[in-house]
Amino acid sequence: MQSGSSCRSRSNRGSGLALTVSLLALVLLLVPVGASARGDPALVRRTFARGVPAGPVVTDILFVGNESFEDDSLFPYMQTRKSGFSRKFHYERRAFLRDLENLQRFYVSQGFLEADVELNDMVLSADSTGVRLLIGVYEGDRWMVEDVWFEGARVIPETKLRDAVTVREGTPLMVGKLDSDRRAVLEEYARLSYLDAHVAQDVVRDDDNRSVTIAYRITEREQASIASIDVFGDKKTRPYVVKRELTFAAGELFDFKKIGESQVNLYRTGLFNSIWIEPAPEDTGRAEKRVVVRVAERPSGHLDFGFAYAAIDGMEVEAGIFNRNVQGQARTMGLKGKYSERVREVRASIGDPWFLGRRVSAEAAARYSWEDEESFVAETTGASFVLSKELNLRLTLEGGYKLDRTVVLEGVDDSSDGEKSYTGSILGAAIYDARDDILNATRGTFIRTDIELASSKLGGTNDFVRYNVGWRGYKKIVHGWVAALELRTGWVKPQGGEGEVPINERYFLGGEGSVRGFLRNSLGPIGESGKPAGGRALALARGEMRFPGYKKLRAAVFVDTGQVFPDFNAMRLSDLAVAWGVGLRYATRVGLLRLDVAKPISERGDAQFYFSVGQAF
Repeated sequence: MQSGSSCRSRSNRGSGLALTVSLLALVLLLVPVGASARGDPALVRRTFARGVPAGPVVTDILFVGNESFEDDSLFPYMQTRKSGFSRKFHYERRAFLRDLENLQRFYVSQGFLEADVELNDMVLSADSTGVRLLIGVYEGDRWMVEDVWFEGARVIPETKLRDAVTVREGTPLMVGKLDSDRRAVLEEYARLSYLDAHVAQDVVRDDDNRSVTIAYRITEREQASIASIDVFGDKKTRPYVVKRELTFAAGELFDFKKIGESQVNLYRTGLFNSIWIEPAPEDTGRAEKRVVVRVAERPSGHLDFGFAYAAIDGMEVEAGIFNRNVQGQARTMGLKGKYSERVREVRASIGDPWFLGRRVSAEAAARYSWEDEESFVAETTGASFVLSKELNLRLTLEGGYKLDRTVVLEGVDDSSDGEKSYTGSILGAAIYDARDDILNATRGTFIRTDIELASSKLGGTNDFVRYNVGWRGYKKIVHGWVAALELRTGWVKPQGGEGEVPINERYFLGGEGSVRGFLRNSLGPIGESGKPAGGRALALARGEMRFPGYKKLRAAVFVDTGQVFPDFNAMRLSDLAVAWGVGLRYATRVGLLRLDVAKPISERGDAQFYFSVGQAF
């Protein structure tokens, strides 16, 4: 009997071992599936969705007891949402419990220190596919601030510190604002160079009166001064280039306003991706501090490339190579070229952002161009020198001198063939730029006014005064919709007895960059040869409505109008040429690709196609 019993016992152990081995084999067979699921997040989500069925649809969420806040004020603190016509939200227990905790924290942050938020009822529909949630709110008393006082404040008047904080006497206790109030007091001291000031904030409760007293205990310490300035991260840029942009110096008190101004100046050089200016951490507690300026440089050289296509003019290609930090001195050097069937141009330039040790930018440039303008063919060589001064972040003034030599190879009449002229002129301009993005603005304004005085006393043969005014405005209408408008006018007034302006100095309009829908430079007075002769005055207005399409694709509807007139006195609105069109824009890494189709309205004409990079304006 014992032997038989022993035999059965071994048999049972054998069966258990066999079962264990079978289960282990089954698990091993399933391992690749699990590994595959871990490698595919989408598969993990699908597997989880199959394993955990979705809860009932939330058909309604009701609040009871919320006297101080409307339902709409509480919904933003919840992840659980009420289902709508186009989207269904399912009940998830864990998410809903977090919602209740968030709502309770919200009430506490608003001064309801004894508030309680809980689920009062959950009503399932007859088929258990929908659920109504009833949330009960016990607000309790709202605690008030009985008194706020400051201890140890000698440098800053207590009235100014009271103005800096938002939680004051007689107001509800806003727990969520207490920490920001303490930082505000510290910032008041930091503005006066008390960088190591210490502010302790104590909140004393009075449970009987449901009120608190807030006490600020301040240790002011000494004002911080700048012992030295060290620059790090300037691998190519020379240290003096960084330091000359700083508005503070060693020996001065540490001033956060000047720190901010210095950061702006360094960013505006275009040399750095990031800039940090701060006291050295090891000097904490010391009156004299070493200031660390840490920069991360941008690549100094870059290549620009652009192209445009118009059905009548063919392809136009632009390319340029630039260096914004020659020899680490922030001096610029560039070479740019343009080629098309009608225009060939080369321009070389050098610049210095600190001309003669002053915060004034200087640029010297030389250029050569060959242009076929339908009515004339001209070859121009010239040089210019321009100074510019940025008065603030938005306003810039420019002034300079240029000298151009132009040879008219073919003119509107045979007598102008081979004619040479020289234009020596003084330039002046004011630029106001408040756009949010210079390449693809969605709001803001851009204004530029130019004046050019050409005189035979300045080394030329031409005498005239040119005035140009341009304005661009951008405004967001609704989400993704942007209205853009451009207005431009110009006038060339001849000086001297002849009263003539050379054809190469006149205005021309039509085509890409001006009035789309018309042939290039086709608008304005016509010469004896039947070709456009240009004019001494122009008026241009362009408007676009840009709106979103599918993903990165955007669209636009536009109207262009403009005209060239013989003189300023001959301007007539009834003579304006008008065209309308539609366009597509597609955002890429190299820029915004633009395709426009425009057709004249004011006269008969075929539709014109334009393909380019960047917005029209």
